[in-house]
Amino acid sequence: MKVMEVHRIHFTEIDSTNAWAKEHAAEFDPKKLTCITADVQTAGRGLYANRRWVSKKGNLHMSLFLASPPDPNLSQILPFAAVQVIQKENLFVQIKWPNDVLVEGKKICGVLVENTPHGVVLGLGMNVNTKIETDQPTTSLKELTKKEWDLENLALAISEKFLENWQKGFLALKEEFEKLLAYKGESITCKLGEKILEGILLGITDEGHLQIEREDGTIHQIFSGEIHQLRSN
Repeated sequence: MKVMEVHRIHFTEIDSTNAWAKEHAAEFDPKKLTCITADVQTAGRGLYANRRWVSKKGNLHMSLFLASPPDPNLSQILPFAAVQVIQKENLFVQIKWPNDVLVEGKKICGVLVENTPHGVVLGLGMNVNTKIETDQPTTSLKELTKKEWDLENLALAISEKFLENWQKGFLALKEEFEKLLAYKGESITCKLGEKILEGILLGITDEGHLQIEREDGTIHQIFSGEIHQLRSN
């Protein structure tokens, strides 16, 4: 399969790389992967409406545009690509289903996927050279590796790894993805709207859905939700 070229667009400051990508999606070359980055993002957000990924200069704020039909696995393929890149530093990296990256148990990266009439926009925010505080424990690459990172090279490396994985398809990645799954075999809670589901995280299906075993032995497949480790007292 022919390797797709990455076309990068960079801003010093922007409200949201995802918002800009959605607004200009019709203008992008459908034969290329468009990568939009910004030094500072003033209105970035996470998967949930009340979550915002705080922007600081020195961190990675990027969105990828792919002229492709909607694919629920893209929200897992992109964090998997990010893991593959930063794993080279011999860090203990995990994926918190469906789309967060943890290092040493602390969040370092989040992904937000949004569909448009012209293709898919995948936003990624990563703490790289600056640590920020959120409503959950966080860390940064600089804090972990004691070195400054080149954001342009990092964005390109993640983009290229994403393309490689996308062309393989999620099923080819599933085994390695599952090895990285945080809380596998542990008790978790999963928030589904106003409902809370509790059980053991068994793993994921071939489609990337989460499997949870309840106390009564029933197994539930979760398409989307927010999970948390259930710590024993």
